[in-house]
Amino acid sequence: MPLGAGAGVLLLGGQLQAPGALLSGVALLAGGFLAAFGQISSLRLRLTDRADTYPDAERMNRDALDETATHLLMASYTSALAALTLVLGMNFGSTAGGAVCGVWAALSTVFCTYVLLIFLIAVPRLYGAYLTINAVRRQMSGAHRE
Repeated sequence: MPLGAGAGVLLLGGQLQAPGALLSGVALLAGGFLAAFGQISSLRLRLTDRADTYPDAERMNRDALDETATHLLMASYTSALAALTLVLGMNFGSTAGGAVCGVWAALSTVFCTYVLLIFLIAVPRLYGAYLTINAVRRQMSGAHRE
C-alpha cells in the first residue's frame, strides 16, 4: 500500500503542498512512538516479573507486547526517515511555491503512509495491553457485547 501510494504520487505528478505541516506531524509522531515504546517496555517488565507465577497464561500477552514494541520502534524510525525525506525535498525538490514534488514527494508519501499504517496497528494493541495489564472488567473495556 505505501509503495502504491508513492508510485501514484510519482506517476500522477502529485505534490505535497504543505510539507512543513507534514514535517511537524511526523516529527511529533516519532516522539510519540518512542514514548509509547517506553510505556510498553514498562508493561513488559511487569509481565516478566510475573512470568514465574503465570508462565503459560501470560505468554500470549508477553508476545503481543514484544510485537507491539517492534512496531513502535519501526514506526519511530520510519517517522525519522519521513522527516528526512521531507527536509531534503523541501531543499532540493520543491517548487517556487514551496510544494515538494517528484521523487521526494513520492518517497515522503511512502514513509508517511507506512507510519499511518503502523499507527493504525499500534493503537489497538496499546489499548489491549492497557486492558490486560490493568485487568479492566469486560463491561468497561468497550468490547463487551450482551
